[in-house]
Amino acid sequence: MNAAPPYRADIDGLRAVAVLAVLAFHAAPALLPGGFAGVDLFFVISGFLITGVLADALAQDRFSLAAFYQRRITRLLPAYGVVSLAVLAAASYLLIPNDYLFYTTSLAASWAFAANLFFSLSSWGYFGQRSEEFPLLHTWSLAVEEQFYFLFPLLLLLLHRAAPRRTPAALAALAVAALAWSEWHTGPVASYFLLSCRAHELLMGALAAYAVRWRRPAGPAPAARLAAAGAVLALGALALLRRELPYPGLNTLAPCLGAALLLYAGSRSNPLSALLGLPWLAAVGRMSYSLYLWHWPVLSLLRYRYGALDAHATAAALLLVFVLAWLTWRYVEQPLHRRGAPGLRAAAARYYAGPAAAFLALGLYSYSSEGVPGRFDPAARELLASYSFERDLAGACAIKSGAYQGVTLDYLVQRCVAGDPRAPGASLLLFGDSHANHFKPWLEQLARDGGMRLAYFVEGACSAIDLYQGEPGGPTPCQRRNADLLAMAPHFRYVALASRWQYLGREQDFARALDTALGRIERAGAVPLLLKDTPTVAPDLPRCVLQRQRGWLPAARNCNMPRALVEAEQGSMDRVIDALRAAHPSLIVIDPKRVMCGPDECLTAIGRTALYKDDNHLNLAASRLLGQRYLALAGNPLRARPWPPSSARVSTVKAGARQLGEIEHIPPP
Repeated sequence: MNAAPPYRADIDGLRAVAVLAVLAFHAAPALLPGGFAGVDLFFVISGFLITGVLADALAQDRFSLAAFYQRRITRLLPAYGVVSLAVLAAASYLLIPNDYLFYTTSLAASWAFAANLFFSLSSWGYFGQRSEEFPLLHTWSLAVEEQFYFLFPLLLLLLHRAAPRRTPAALAALAVAALAWSEWHTGPVASYFLLSCRAHELLMGALAAYAVRWRRPAGPAPAARLAAAGAVLALGALALLRRELPYPGLNTLAPCLGAALLLYAGSRSNPLSALLGLPWLAAVGRMSYSLYLWHWPVLSLLRYRYGALDAHATAAALLLVFVLAWLTWRYVEQPLHRRGAPGLRAAAARYYAGPAAAFLALGLYSYSSEGVPGRFDPAARELLASYSFERDLAGACAIKSGAYQGVTLDYLVQRCVAGDPRAPGASLLLFGDSHANHFKPWLEQLARDGGMRLAYFVEGACSAIDLYQGEPGGPTPCQRRNADLLAMAPHFRYVALASRWQYLGREQDFARALDTALGRIERAGAVPLLLKDTPTVAPDLPRCVLQRQRGWLPAARNCNMPRALVEAEQGSMDRVIDALRAAHPSLIVIDPKRVMCGPDECLTAIGRTALYKDDNHLNLAASRLLGQRYLALAGNPLRARPWPPSSARVSTVKAGARQLGEIEHIPPP
């Protein structure tokens, strides 16, 4: 048997500090900017408690993997099963198919103890623009702990049998190596979520547990000094850390060392540990697991439904979180704790195998049906079908930021092509950032109409005009990508550049960089094609279209963007592009605002096609539609033939546009 260690109220108090920090950060980040480090405190506490249980069992020769895993299952999974069912019910009503597909996949991953691996594959990261829309994002930390629980008992057993006296030294060496690994890999999105970059935090808790076994603080005074130092480090980290800092890596040392010192100091009576053990604080700590489980789904789903929450709504949401957490702790966690738990097989079958199989089956069904669209009426499904799922930068030709490893011409023209399949080779090359990616279906319409093929290669957050100019340190991966693709320009008739042109206040820098890129294309013998940017809209407007359709907003609500605001943000960049035409007479410019904007406003939907998936990226279906509309209204700049085109083709495209009920809103070219 693996018996539980003696109860320490100060540990529950530290749990309360950790969970309240996380709640504060997720409810109002400005209130506690480093509150996300509360998760790091939890990791240290987990490492401390698990190591204490396992080390005692090994020392007394009563170590049992079966008993250990049985305790973990009954401690963690029943409460999570309740939360999973409740969140599933709410998500099934609220989430559109694309978001529901992502949610159900994350639900299945969480029951496979792999939520952190799932979220590490996304391009947004923990602090990304879409993170608030993922109800189970917080389960990444539970997966880290669960993976640790699988590996650490076996490691400890191996060390105990091989060299029991050297176990702490071996763990210390592993912690240092893990910290170095974490610091080395900090930066990419994946590093935030992975056990390999968080292992040192759990190992610091393990070392604190061995320190208590080896020698407790000499007395209350030394314990008080250690606790004070720990409090300064932990609380200072919660107050001073910022999401912009590299994380995890070395920046986790302050909260983790602070937590370890508090845990070690609390093994001897001292005033600060007594303060942490206050009854109300310990009570919050005892239900910290349920608080953590409930807080993020409640906040996430309310924001999904209502948008940003004001102070009163946030306070009401947190009150709901505490009520749900108390009910879960009182009627799910406590009864199992009081009456004992079944054996490992029974616990695994009852609390894991059944729910995991059901949620996996749901995930597979959701994937096969593309988000279970049958939950919505036909009119809503037509609109929802135009919302593209954010999987765009996960392929071999459209990659996430920083993922560039190189590309060859043969690879490009064989793997990364679209357009007219009958064309003998690719005549048009497109590259840039994620905005180039959302223009790909648009240009594909032009390429098909012109009887040519389009080759493309895009990378998130990599501007097409970020060129290496001899800066110290050598070219960045983005600059290497741009150099590689520009070197291929002689093999194409047209080279198209598209990016999110954000140079407001830096128009001269924009003009110089753009002029350089266009000159290189022309010297390579290709015709440069430049896409002006799509309007950036207010963050709530893409959702406004959907909420209006679902009856959550009045039918008369205007979800379009005032043209004046678009001009204020993008007009100066557009004028730079227009001015460069004199220096580059072969330059072709495509302005999406010609088919997206009227004199007074820019559209966010055309009929039942939503144009945006967020505040600046087009949906893929919208990009195709806009490409067709551009052909009808402005012609094909890639097609060398007299204009206007045949009346039959124009009438066909215009007829399709009229069916969407919007063509009269577009000014003539």
